[in-house]
Amino acid sequence: MNRKSRKLTLAAVIVISVFIAGFIVPNRVDSKLVTNVPSDISGEEMRALVIEDFENTSIGETGWDVRSTPRQVKGSDSEKEGKGKMKNPVPTLELKIVEGSPSSLIPEEFSITTKGKTKSKCLGIHFVFRYPGYNSVSLLPPLEVDWKDKNKAAFTFDPSNNSNTQERAIQLPGRSRAISLWVHARGRPYTLEVWIKDYVGNTHVLHLGTIDFVGWKPMKVYIPANIPQSESSYPSTRITKLTKFVIRSKANAVPGDTYVFLDQIKVLTDTYEVNFDGQELHNAFEKGSDGDKSGGTKKTEK
Repeated sequence: MNRKSRKLTLAAVIVISVFIAGFIVPNRVDSKLVTNVPSDISGEEMRALVIEDFENTSIGETGWDVRSTPRQVKGSDSEKEGKGKMKNPVPTLELKIVEGSPSSLIPEEFSITTKGKTKSKCLGIHFVFRYPGYNSVSLLPPLEVDWKDKNKAAFTFDPSNNSNTQERAIQLPGRSRAISLWVHARGRPYTLEVWIKDYVGNTHVLHLGTIDFVGWKPMKVYIPANIPQSESSYPSTRITKLTKFVIRSKANAVPGDTYVFLDQIKVLTDTYEVNFDGQELHNAFEKGSDGDKSGGTKKTEK
């Protein structure tokens, strides 16, 4: 093959490679929102954000809570002597914020969620099931608040009672790709799940894996791409929520005294949101115009 033929062949290979690469790695913006102003620099801003560190949280009515399946018998029924007391399927079910954290965990120096800057506490669960079977413990987050403003309560419309309710949930910032946390276990035969709820209202169960190890271990699970987290209208990003963790026994597991500890829940997420001219005009509309003393007119159907 002469030099001219080799040059033509090399040029053809380069053209074909560029053509194929355009299909394999296309230039795209993750947000579906199309505006008159193109994306600034990139369509993605990937960050690992701490959404719960258990440093300034509580247990109980407005904080973290625990439930079991089968349900624990409480109150006077659990105090009865004889057969009534012995039939309680869950003799022990406790949830506490305790001193302790993984020695390998490094505090976050900068955190836009304000969490993860200090590390001294974690969430502890202690439970005992009396009978073998498909037993489980559910850990419910505190009442939902805005992830940017922790003092602002977040409400979700509940069609069952036709009203807005404050759910037990942690908002996931941006368009989330994965969830991780540190887990301390004692070798008991259980698995761990994380349940998330998309903005449409559908719940998705993600399996973190088995926790039959001993000591602290980081665990993670990827969020499937088919879970909806954005729309083609502004704002493009729609809130996805973490609604609970479930510790579930394996089949035919022998009941026993069980301790599990959780710490530093993080989310790998894309926080990019498109900017465009006039994106804050809705705020001006709510305030009204300086020249409009009446504040505008509002018509409602009777």
